[in-house]
Amino acid sequence: MQPLFDTLSRIGKKRLYGANEILFFEGESVSSLLLLLKGKVRLYKSKTDIDDNECTLHTITAPSLIAEMPFFMHLHYPSNAECMQSCEIISIHFDTFCTHILQDTQMCSLFITSLCQKIQILESHITAHNQNLQTRLLAYLKSHKDLLPTQTQRQIAQNLNVSPESLSRTLKMLKSKGILTTTKGKIYLL
Repeated sequence: MQPLFDTLSRIGKKRLYGANEILFFEGESVSSLLLLLKGKVRLYKSKTDIDDNECTLHTITAPSLIAEMPFFMHLHYPSNAECMQSCEIISIHFDTFCTHILQDTQMCSLFITSLCQKIQILESHITAHNQNLQTRLLAYLKSHKDLLPTQTQRQIAQNLNVSPESLSRTLKMLKSKGILTTTKGKIYLL
């Protein structure tokens, strides 16, 4: 993937974004491919127009492409994107992308690889949503064991797309089974 990122960095325009800055909103037209060089970006949907509930779809960490599918298919953004921390992003206009990338088979292959990785993420979301909250929570805790001391229960609930109250009830049940413990709002697997 690095050769693709290097090429895109040379042909695109670099911009710095601050924490909590919005990259794009759901429904906006896509005119450029975005390459996240540094930082983290959260993709999310608002659950309704009436309340402020949000559903996190995925957190993208650098280096990574953002919203390749809508860019390539001339669609609108399917979700909102917000920088979780300071980010460095390269934007590449569609015409520039076509001129420099689509004529190079190796670059096309790397681009396809990136799209396939996004399909794997989608498949894991589908699998996760077909599991009960206890199973999803345990899988999340095991796969994010190193990050648990830095994450709040509210962040974990947001990442799992559940209410803090549902998470709290599930944590209480797992605590009673001796699977985990909590200290000062932090979760520790036993």
